[in-house]
Amino acid sequence: MRVPRRTNFLWGVVLLALAIILFLHALGLIPVGIMDLINRSWPVLLVFAGLSIVLRDRVRFGSLLALLLSAGLVFVLATSAFSSRIGQQREDYRLTVTETVSPQVNLLRVSLRTLATNVEIVRSLDSRAIAGEFVGSTESVLQTEYTESGENTADLTITEQQPNQFPLLEAVGRGRFRLELPAGLPLDVSFIGADGTLTLNMSDLSLERLNVDLASGSAVITLPEYQPLGSSGDALLGTFVARSGSLTVRVPSAVAARFQLNRGGGGFEPVYDSLVYNYLVGDILEARNFDGAPIQIRYGITVPRGVITVESTAS
Repeated sequence: MRVPRRTNFLWGVVLLALAIILFLHALGLIPVGIMDLINRSWPVLLVFAGLSIVLRDRVRFGSLLALLLSAGLVFVLATSAFSSRIGQQREDYRLTVTETVSPQVNLLRVSLRTLATNVEIVRSLDSRAIAGEFVGSTESVLQTEYTESGENTADLTITEQQPNQFPLLEAVGRGRFRLELPAGLPLDVSFIGADGTLTLNMSDLSLERLNVDLASGSAVITLPEYQPLGSSGDALLGTFVARSGSLTVRVPSAVAARFQLNRGGGGFEPVYDSLVYNYLVGDILEARNFDGAPIQIRYGITVPRGVITVESTAS
């Protein structure tokens, strides 16, 4: 009596897929990061083999279930590996930023966009110098552009980019960037960050406007003792957004601030000194001396998942 030979269709599909992958890799058509992940995941084939043998005669569509479980294992391992490395500080790549602002410039607009990077902005010791340093992974590249216009204004744009859509696992990590801005020069600063901590120490800077949008991470913003030249009426000077984290704003005692809060329809109660601020209807924090203060500022604050803290500091 002849025993029918049993074959596994899915094993044929898996071997064919491996052959196609090796062929495409030889042609250079597979990104290096994807190939790196495939090379790290080959032991999962042993898991698939074991599961397919165990489940084939015990569970309907056992081989298909084994394939799905193996694919899920690859996804979990890859996600875990990237998550564990993304928080590690890298020092494989360094870039310095240096610019000198011309004497005729009377407004500097700064636009900064980062990825997984801890950012610090402080005052420069030179009244016309811009200086910065980025330290991070080779999978991050900083693009900088500085231009001056005929309207006595200048624009500084700094953007962190990932050259590879699928980065190498061993090169993944967090960066840090420190930027020094000149004092005495009116500033319009805009920051957008994907992930990381943000420290903006704007003390002694001539801050006209400030917009912050941080997707993940917490921020500390220290405002200067300065009356913006372009402020008028009830217009906001900018917004501070921390989408998944907390936000602390430090205000000099000589500055009267009014903050329009947005806590995502609920959230945590704001933390503030009730001797300095009134908590008004409409989710508004306003300095008690706001109406008669010589320096008045107005900002919007959006923190849907963290704590908003407003601190008063000595001038």
